[in-house]
Amino acid sequence: MAPATIHMKRAMLIIFSVAAVAVLTPTMSLAESASVGATEQTIMEEVKAQEDPTILKRRVWSDTEWNKYNDGRHDIEETLGALWAWRLSDSQDWGVRLKVPYKFNIAGDEAGDSNEQGLGDIKLAMGTAFRFSKSWRTAVGVEMRFPSADDDLGSNAWRPQLFGTVAWDVTQRLTLSPSFEYNKSVAEVHGAAPQNFLEMYFPATYVLPRYWAVTARYEAKVDFENDDYWTHSAKFAITKQFKLQPLSFSVSIKKSFDGGDKEFQINFLTTYYFR
Repeated sequence: MAPATIHMKRAMLIIFSVAAVAVLTPTMSLAESASVGATEQTIMEEVKAQEDPTILKRRVWSDTEWNKYNDGRHDIEETLGALWAWRLSDSQDWGVRLKVPYKFNIAGDEAGDSNEQGLGDIKLAMGTAFRFSKSWRTAVGVEMRFPSADDDLGSNAWRPQLFGTVAWDVTQRLTLSPSFEYNKSVAEVHGAAPQNFLEMYFPATYVLPRYWAVTARYEAKVDFENDDYWTHSAKFAITKQFKLQPLSFSVSIKKSFDGGDKEFQINFLTTYYFR
């Protein structure tokens, strides 16, 4: 890897780290002075926020993703994320989100495959959410994916993403929140291929007693760079939100309907909310 590229990646990491510290430090102070109590509505929103992008809650999280492939290869991605959100009016919120991943590739049975680890592609997003009524919400935003990954651990592309969501609380405990994410690379590095695809998600979340929640989600993807090829998958998640502590844990498993080289994907998510 060229020295200039290494210096650029280090500079980008420093910039994002400083920005994260600048955002999180005042938030930590506010959290310490806030009341430990939380309303029923606040806790219910925190439970639903895992799968509902229209609910913008200030939080930090750690997401551990494990991918198992048919050739014996494993990918593990540890992502640290932060969302800073604030109220613009009684019906509108605004948010900024940062994700910094670190990836591990554990070699499989294929010849030439080797163990790798390093920084992944950093993602910075901003968006806004609107409340139309007590049961209807929507959100739109844009995310930029930067080619900050080491070696072959990223997409090697500057890739903006447009996303949108509509959420409907069918009942107090059941929420439907379909969403889409449209991705199109604007510049590629290291000879990477252009990327242009649309992903659609259709989750249904049901909140159980004691602030447990289960989510079933159907996912579809169409790759416009690969003859409009469609793939389909399903995800099932279980979330536990604590009442006295602004902390939640979630585990999910995802499986493709189309075969392919990935056997499954499992995620472990720990989230801390600033109440």
